[in-house]
Amino acid sequence: MVLRLAEGYMAIFGFSNVYYLLGVFLAMRGTATPAQIGGIMGAFYAAQTLCRPFAGQVVTKIGFRRAFAAGALLCLAGSSAFALTGSSVQWMLCWRILMGIGSSLYVIALTTYQTLGIPDSIRGSAFSLICAGGIVPLVTFVPLADFFLRQGWTEAYAWFVPLIALFAFFCGLRLPELEIPRKEGEKRDERLLALAAKPEIRVLLVSVTLFSMTDACLLAIGGVASSRGLFPSLFLTANAAMGLLIRIAGRKILDRLPRRQMAAPAIALTSLSLFAGSFTDNNLTYALCGIFFGFAMGLGFPLHMALIGDVAEPHQRAAVSSLVWFAMGACFFLVPTLLGNLSGFLGTAGAFRILTVLLFASSFGVFFLWRSRQSLWEPHW
Repeated sequence: MVLRLAEGYMAIFGFSNVYYLLGVFLAMRGTATPAQIGGIMGAFYAAQTLCRPFAGQVVTKIGFRRAFAAGALLCLAGSSAFALTGSSVQWMLCWRILMGIGSSLYVIALTTYQTLGIPDSIRGSAFSLICAGGIVPLVTFVPLADFFLRQGWTEAYAWFVPLIALFAFFCGLRLPELEIPRKEGEKRDERLLALAAKPEIRVLLVSVTLFSMTDACLLAIGGVASSRGLFPSLFLTANAAMGLLIRIAGRKILDRLPRRQMAAPAIALTSLSLFAGSFTDNNLTYALCGIFFGFAMGLGFPLHMALIGDVAEPHQRAAVSSLVWFAMGACFFLVPTLLGNLSGFLGTAGAFRILTVLLFASSFGVFFLWRSRQSLWEPHW
């Protein structure tokens, strides 16, 4: 089951990661202005984020197999239509929104499935290995898509994505059906706002939001590096390589150490790595900062996924998964907005450093929040 879930992560993250190069593809075709390209790329993430609070309810109602099939088929239809669309920006926006809805449904179904299907005793190590699948596309699908574009094979790039969606469809079908627990007589408890108000779930949402803000800072690290004469991709490559390594080789760490006490150090190390990376003028040191970031991110992401199962009752996990993914997605809108406003009077590097310092300081608050809840829960290790 673990390897099949990892395949699912590889497929759905590969689907979205290959579109990191969408701007290059559209520029090569000359079908959109830079502003329109930004809107086309952003439409996917906007739809993805806005759908996440409701995707858990859909998964609960239709079941996992239908959710996987529906999500993958929406991605397949949207990406195929996108490949066939000519220069119409409106239709490209439409198909990107459709893809965002499909990928959101698929991801929430995957997360809920693993929180219910993986035993508590191996939740940390299993989640780490499963989440490693989400990094594999960065060293497989994305370089291949980049090769297509560098060769000028834009049609090959456009139709590569529907093939990945088809792969996601079969990955979902390979997973056995799993019953989603329902608790009768507690409908109010299932409402998203009611769940978010629960102390232990609220702490998780605060923790995952701050952690995801450090992840979203990667959107700006390249610009900071370029201004200092560094290779922007070094940090990202080092991060991906270390993240993949730690999720495979170090996956048992999350079973052996208390997960709730590891959340704050993960936030602290990612923010410190970003802060240090903004000061270096040496590519080697810059890559080293990326390695430390990848170490913390490689543990921190599956850690927060595992915490869903630690703090939520089985019948709540679909809804809590939706809330967690919504918080993560919202950070990729919040961080660029904050940095853009701060850059006006602090400069790009200054704004970046202030935000990472604030995130580092917040890790101490997260530590005490998790510690205050510790006595109320039975440990899972």
